[in-house]
This record gives sequence, C-alpha cells and structure tokens, in this order.
Amino acid sequence: MSFLNKSARYIFDKHQDSDSKSTQLKNICVVLPSRRAVFYFKQYLAKFSEVPFIAPEVLAIDDFVMRMSGVNQIDAVSLLFELYEIFKKYDPEVKFDRFISWAPTLLRDFDTIDQYLVENPKSIFEYMSEAKALARWNLELLDSGKPELEITQSTDKYFKLFENIYHVYEDLHKSLNEKGLSYRGMAYRHLAESIKTFLVENDSETIIFEKFYFVGFNALSAAEEKIIETLVKTNRAETLWDADSYFMSQKFNHKAGVLLREYKNSGRFGKWNRQTNDLLTGEKKMRIIGVENATLQAKIAGHIYGEAVTINPDIQTVIVLADENLLQPVMYSLDEHISDFNITMGLSLKGSMLFTLIDAIFELQQNIAEFKTKDGGTFKMPKFSHRHIFKVLNHPFIRRYEQIKYPTIVEEGKESNRTIFRKTLQEILRRNTVYLSQDEMLELGENEPIFRILFSRWGDNTQKALLSFYDLIDELRNIYRESNDAIETEYLYLFLTILHRLEKILFQNKELNLKSFKHFLYELIKQERIPFSGEPISNLQIMGMLETRCLDFERVIILSVNEGILPSGKHVNSLIPFDACIEYNLPVHSDQDAVMSYHFFRLLQRAKEIDILYVIPNGEGVSGGGSEKSRFILQIENELIKENKNIKLSYPKIEFTKDNDSEQISKIEIFKTDDILLNISKLIAEKGIYPTSLSTYLKCSLQFYFDKVAKISKREEIDENFGADIFGTWIHNTLEKIDKDFGPIITKETIDTIISELEQHLDDVYLENFGGFVVESGMNYLLKQVAEQLLIDFFENQKETQSFPMEVLEAEQLISVSFEKTILGKIQKIKIAGRIDRIEREGQTLKVIDYKTGKVIGKDLEKSKDQTLEESLLDPSKEKLRQLWLYQYLMLKSMTDTNGLFLRGEKLENHEVKAKIYSFRNLKEKLEVNLNFEENSNIFGFIDKSEEILTNTVSEMLNPEVPFTQSSDLKICEWCDFKGICGR
Repeated sequence: MSFLNKSARYIFDKHQDSDSKSTQLKNICVVLPSRRAVFYFKQYLAKFSEVPFIAPEVLAIDDFVMRMSGVNQIDAVSLLFELYEIFKKYDPEVKFDRFISWAPTLLRDFDTIDQYLVENPKSIFEYMSEAKALARWNLELLDSGKPELEITQSTDKYFKLFENIYHVYEDLHKSLNEKGLSYRGMAYRHLAESIKTFLVENDSETIIFEKFYFVGFNALSAAEEKIIETLVKTNRAETLWDADSYFMSQKFNHKAGVLLREYKNSGRFGKWNRQTNDLLTGEKKMRIIGVENATLQAKIAGHIYGEAVTINPDIQTVIVLADENLLQPVMYSLDEHISDFNITMGLSLKGSMLFTLIDAIFELQQNIAEFKTKDGGTFKMPKFSHRHIFKVLNHPFIRRYEQIKYPTIVEEGKESNRTIFRKTLQEILRRNTVYLSQDEMLELGENEPIFRILFSRWGDNTQKALLSFYDLIDELRNIYRESNDAIETEYLYLFLTILHRLEKILFQNKELNLKSFKHFLYELIKQERIPFSGEPISNLQIMGMLETRCLDFERVIILSVNEGILPSGKHVNSLIPFDACIEYNLPVHSDQDAVMSYHFFRLLQRAKEIDILYVIPNGEGVSGGGSEKSRFILQIENELIKENKNIKLSYPKIEFTKDNDSEQISKIEIFKTDDILLNISKLIAEKGIYPTSLSTYLKCSLQFYFDKVAKISKREEIDENFGADIFGTWIHNTLEKIDKDFGPIITKETIDTIISELEQHLDDVYLENFGGFVVESGMNYLLKQVAEQLLIDFFENQKETQSFPMEVLEAEQLISVSFEKTILGKIQKIKIAGRIDRIEREGQTLKVIDYKTGKVIGKDLEKSKDQTLEESLLDPSKEKLRQLWLYQYLMLKSMTDTNGLFLRGEKLENHEVKAKIYSFRNLKEKLEVNLNFEENSNIFGFIDKSEEILTNTVSEMLNPEVPFTQSSDLKICEWCDFKGICGR
C-alpha cells in the first residue's frame, strides 16, 4: 500500500464517529508537499467511505501558507520592478540593464533569509560589511603570518552594496505589506512569526481548523519547522513521515535521512509515524543500464515500458526525468498503442521550437558588424549576418509557413520556380555575402510580409521589437490556423499572452532598453508551460523528480542518473558567501544533495521493479559522453544490495539488432542504364575529361557519377573565412593578372616591380572576385598576409633560379584535344581538356606549369617502384603525376594536330614539352617531369600510348557491366561532398 493511501486511511479512521458511523473531517486540514500529492491523497480518501462525507481541506504547503497568512503572492516581474524602484532611492545612478543581471539572485537570497527566519536580517549584511569581513580576513592572514589586506576601490564598492541592500530589504517588506502583497519567503516568515495569532490562540475568528496533519515532509525550512512545532505543542497538529529504516539508521549514516533523524531524535514534532523497512527487506528487481547518449535513454525507457505493459497492463509506472529536456524524446519513444499516460510537468515554452525562433530573431537583430579602416581604426555597423539570416529562414516554423503559403511551388520543386525564401538564400550564396543591410534584405524579399517583419531593424527601440513580434504572431497564426497545426497554434497563443503582459510592463517603465526587454521576455517564457490534457491517475506517469514527492509506484524508470544531474552540480547562485550561510544556518549545496538523495531513495521504497538509466561517461564505454554515474548508484551497488539480499540487481547490455542484409544495404552500386550511358558518352565527347574528373573517377567512381553524371550539386555555404580552395584561387588569379599585365617577357627588374606592387595586385583581385569576404580583420586578414608572403617568396625564388629574360606565353590557358576510338562496337569521340596555370618557354622547351598552394614533394611525381608508368598513372594516389602527364599530352597532341597550337598568335612546332609544379610551400625542390613510356620513344609514341590508356579508362566508364561503386579507401571519403548520401 502506498504512503498516501496509508496516510489517508489513518486520518479517515481517526475521525470516524464510532456511534454514528459518520466521518467528521470538515474541520480538518491536511498539508502536503505538492499539489500533485494533494490530488492523489483526495483520490485515496474518497475510496474509504460508501456514503458521501464532507472532505477535509487538503492543501499544498505553499497554498497553505498563503491562505493562512492572508496575503497575495506578487508575481516575479512585478517584484523585480518593486525592488528596482526602492533600490533607486539608495543608488540613483543604478542602470536597469545592470540591475536586472543580479536582482533575481538578490531576491532569491531575500526569500532564503525569510524562510530560514534569520532573526536579525541586518546582521547578515553586517556580517559581510567592510569592517566585519576585513576583520575576520585580517585575523586569518595575521595568524598565517601574511600582511594585512588593503582596501581597494572595488572591495569598498562591494561592501557598500551590502550596506544599501539591508535598507532595500526593509523598504521592500514595508512597501509590500502596505499593498497586501508578499513574496514566498516573506509569507512564510509572516506566518511563522504570527503562528499563535493566526492558528493557535483561542479566538473564534482565527480558529479555522481543529486539527492539522502535515504529511510526507522532509527538509523543512526554519519557518516550516516553527509553524509545525508550534501547532504540535498545542495539540493542534500531527505529523506523518515517510521514512525508511535504511536511511534512518545511524548504522548507515545515510544522507537521505540526515534531517529526518534530527527531527525524530529531537521529539519536536510529536510521535514518529509511518517508518517502514521496505528498502532493507522488500523484494525488488533492479536493473542499472548504461547508455551511450542522453537521448537514447528515452528510446530505451519507451521500450522497457512497452515490454512491461504486455506482461501486466495495469502496472503503475512512473518515468522520472532528472533532466526534463528529455520530455519530448520520451513522448515520441512510447509505442503508438500507448495513449493513456499523464505528463505532470507540462511542455516548457522555453524548450519549444517557437522559442528557438524568437532567440534566432534576437541574434539577427542584435548583430553588429565591426570593420577595420586602413588607418587602423574600427567602425561598427548594424548589419544582418548571413548565419543568422539562414538560421531564421530555415527555421522549422518559417519553413512550415513557406510550405503552407506556397504549396504549389514547394511541391513542384523546380529550380526556376522557387519561393522567395529559397531565391533569397540562393542569391546570398551566389554572392557569398557575409553581411547584409536592412534595405538589401527587403529588396531580396520582394514585399513578402514576413521579410518586412523579420528584417526591419529595431535598433534599441523596445516598442518596435514588441510590434514586430505581434506582427509575426498575426502572420504565422493566419497561416497555421488554415492548416490546423494545433500545437504550433497553442505556442503562438501562449506567446501572445506573454507579449500582452510585457506590454503592460513597458507602459509602466519607459526606460527599458532592448537588453532588459529581452531579459523579461525570456523570464516570462521560462515560466510558461503548455499543459497536457491527460488522465491524472493513469497507469503511466511522466514526472520530474520533485513531482514524485509522497507518491509511490510499482515500476520506476529513472533517467539521467549521472553526477551533475542527480544530484545536481554545485551551482553557487547567491550573493551570500558560504561562511555566512554556515554562520546563519542557511542551506548550502550539501543540504540540496541530502534532499535529492531522500527523494531518490524514497521513490525506491515500495517499488517492485526499478530501472535506473545513466549516460556512460567517456572512457567507460565506446562513445560515451556523460558525466560520472551518480553516487546514488554507487550506494545501491556497494551498500544497499549487501544489506537486502531480496534485491535482484542486474546490468543488462543494450544491443542493437542488425538486418541480415545490412552489408548489402551499406554497399551502394549504380548500374548503368541506357540513359546513363548516353549521358556519359555525351559528357566525354562534348565537355571532355579533365585531370580532376579523371582523378575523381579513379579514386571513387560513385563520386564521379554523383558529380558529373547525376550532377548532384554539393551543399553550398557562405564562407566567412577563406577556405583552402578560395585561398588557392586568390593566389592563382593574382598570378594570372600579373602574367597578363607584365608578360610575355619578364626580367629581374620586372619582378622587383611586381613585388613592390604585390599588395595592390592582391587587392584588385580580391575586389573583383571576393568582395563578400571581410579581409580587414580576423583570419582572412592573416591569410592575406600569408598570401602576400607566399607570392613574395615565389618571385624571389624566380629571381634566383630562372634564366632571364623569362618568356611567359600564356596564363590560365584552356587547351583541349579530341580523338575517336571504337568502343563496344561504336565510334566514340573522346575529348581531353585542361586549364593550364602558366606556359613558359625556354629556348625550344615549353614548360606547362601548375601552381599548388599546398606542399608537393619530388616523390609525388615519381612512379612507384613496383609499378610501371602506366600503372602509376592510373593509381588513385598519384593525382599530381597524372595531372602533369595529361598536361604534357595536351601540349604535344595540340602541336601535332592538323590545326596546330597557337599561343599569342604564334604557331608552336618542334618544341620539347616538360610539365612542372610550383609548390608555394616547397619552392626549393625542382618538381619537373618529361614523361616517356619507353626509352628513346618519340612524341607520337607517347601520344599513342597516352590515348591507349585513356581509351581503356573510357571503355570502363561506358561498360554497362561495370557499375559505379564506392571507394574502398575510407580516407577518400573524409572530404567527399557526397559522404552523407553514402552514409560514410
């Protein structure tokens, strides 16, 4: 039988009239720790009589205090403003946005001081005053032989703050009393200090109840202790404790019972009732389950409950969420047939998708771009960052709005018929624009209403922000209403009510800036929850740990039993120092640990089947990520199961079943249909094979298919910093510009001129090609310096190693050649093409140059010892050697073709061709090749052999029996644009 059931039975029986067999409970008041416990208590009590009776008053402790003290509780936001108005009397220069950062902490301290009945509140602030504190600190320093402390301006300001706070505390009490209002701790103090007047003295107007029962309490504040103790001493109250011998025994000195043992030994609260021995003697099946990540716990919890209800459909079960962020994952992890469950905590608005949209809008609006000027100064400009724009326009709420408003366009999905949202994002990508102004965004939006709402800047105007959110709700609500999206509409309604409350605050307090507006908005959002309509006494309850107080269940499933969550981490959220808390008997972190320990072990008392889940910490599992498993688990493993042999403890392992065909599923093969073969044939004949595309095919034919045949475009992103590709392009383009501006004949004097003007060349290329990037500061600024130094080193190296005058025939020259071969019974045109960075001429030798901003070494251009040259050219790892081979082939083939090779109007014939790499990170090594397949082979022999190799590769591409497949080398997949498709 549950604790509340037993307690209800006890109280019911005690007030039975044996003569009339009637129940006399109308003048009884039962006080419980929570409203959830109140509901269950009433359910149990109602079952004990077959005839109607007048129920006792059953109240949660907070409701009891507020009712008996006769005051109304002030809401959190109004309390903050009340405090601010009082604080201004003592510090007229206090700024609200600074005040708001520490005021909630101060109010929590006031609440604690009152709940724990600090006799002279002034003393706790004096304790922290300059004279007292420094006297203590100096005494400790002198005892240790160290010099005395000096009073600095900051310490002086700190202690003066606390001198003012005492007066603020007094004035706040006075002001609230005059208005008949109170905050929680103040009401507790008021009732505790006036308990005799309110509840005890023999006055017919104040005697409300004949008897009080305080049921299921644990860690009482000083005010609660005084209220209960006073009523017990006057025989007006009785206490019923939910305690177990395991944590009550001095033998174990268990933290869960540290306060209950003190209460029992003191005798202050009357006869000790309701102690059990369930944890030490009861039969229990207990499982401790380690999982690899937090969200996986939800899936396992749903699976455990699904298995349990198939065996016993009526089993009373609770899923306890130590981390309430797991609420939605748990909901979605329950089997579809499980519809009868109750969620007591509600769905937090702060954990909703709507809140993430609100947060993204604030990020968007508050972004300030900082730019450097050439004179070293900076200027700031309010501009929208591309990151925030993408975050907002790709937000699920906005995407859903887009889908509902433009259903036809979204369904068609045609590139030429995109919505204004997709067009805007595509245009930003195309321009690579990092920052955009309001006008630019509104222009891109083409009068779309939601663009006007989202991208009209607020500045620091809170009224603009408020109206903007009103407009956003109206626009979204109109769309969502048509599509019957219930939960989204409920979110919007809740947000609207919050804005109405906030509007009243703004009306009363004109000086709120945007920072304060955001703080209050988030504070109100944090308080709001979407209530769930469920069966309060259904077999499955989903709760937070505190909501389980006084409740019992046959099956208990607890999630996130890790240190830092259960019990929570040591968070100091108080202005009162630790030593002051000890001095004045205020609660410290260890007290909170004791409270949570009690809740945890009390929940296990009457449970028969218990599953405790925790996230495996790093090092214990393969891919963990949690903190250490909770000390509560260690207490069970090392103490409880040794004392209670009736507990069957097990450690099940989580296993994921795999399909028999999983190997085939992971392997991707694209078989060549007639259409695919036709596309490949056209590609080879018309666009041609480039060195990069040939290397792609050899490394991973599936990647070649995605890129060149299926033409799947990689995901485009805005680059704020130069990536390796853009950095390399910048250097290539700068060299191309220099070669065209200063060629074809370059001397040492020319190079000196180039070096002196190098920064201007870089800037010209940057403005023409990369204007969307910011190079005045940050990583791009450093990369610009690197680019300039690499080019200086390159030209200095040219001065030392080149023969002058040097002739540069062309830069960035596209060369293509074609030949025909019979492949699979058909004539196939094969086009080979390449864009050569630079072509130099030295006597009768042409040097085809490729620039590499990365490091290249001589070994990269050598064939492997165990391979022929042909085999090395088809080796996926020999990409650089293969590129120089194709450049050499293109030049020789062009010169021997009928039309010949013309550069700068000159027909080139009878030239030797060498291929060369300039590696900007390895300029001293000579990276040059003149490839031959056989000794003393001529140009035509080289061309014929090259075309034979190329024909064989093309034949494989066009062979319908050879599918496109994934590479077996996973290193290739690391930087592949399509690894998401492959699942690699």
